Amino acid sequence: MIPAASSPSIAVRFEPMQLEDLEAVLAIEQQAFTTPWSRAMFLSELTSTRNAHLLVARVGEGQDDVVGYIGYRVVIDEMHIVIVAVHPAWRRRGIARTLMCEAMERARQASCSKATLEVRVSNTGAQQLYYHLGFAPVGSRPRYYQRPTEDALILWRDPL
Repeated sequence: MIPAASSPSIAVRFEPMQLEDLEAVLAIEQQAFTTPWSRAMFLSELTSTRNAHLLVARVGEGQDDVVGYIGYRVVIDEMHIVIVAVHPAWRRRGIARTLMCEAMERARQASCSKATLEVRVSNTGAQQLYYHLGFAPVGSRPRYYQRPTEDALILWRDPL
């Protein structure tokens, strides 16, 4: 177990997402994004080949409560982070940071040497987390996001 960075009393456990986690993940997804992933999108990632990875973060007495998740793909030697979310009640406690660190460590063990992701230009909180973790902006994707339409910053971390 890794304690959440900003709250040492919170122990977080990471596990590969299972089908039985899907309802909790979808509930978080609806609260976290204006264009949430669908059940079919998560199922596709869960049943995909070896290059798709989904992890959940659990906390609680029996550590059964899913409070966050991350999804990434391994493409040759690159980690592509495609989704990160934490339940609103559990934000600002270091859970997203520990999810990112855990996923990056797993990607390194899978021979990834660099990582990339996109983030909304208005999501300065997430950007600060990513910058703190060593990501740097390398470009943008105009009108990448919908509802509202917004550009994405492309961030890379090299080496991972």
